[in-house]
Amino acid sequence: MIRIETPEDARQFHQLTDENREHGAAIARYAAAMYFYNRGMISGETLEVYRICSPLDGENAKAVLAERGLAADVP
Repeated sequence: MIRIETPEDARQFHQLTDENREHGAAIARYAAAMYFYNRGMISGETLEVYRICSPLDGENAKAVLAERGLAADVP
């Protein structure tokens, strides 16, 4: 479960949940997911969804998380 404990957590959470579809946005979301994974706040399965979506700026990672039963990992 993601917990916002520091200003950096808040910045990374914004990156993770931003619905920006511009070029490179999905890579930024994957980097934020890696940040939370390294802090033990999301599962490897959730990180994998962001990895799969990382080359697809228009892909809705939240929809993929929901399809896989992982929506609760990212509020």
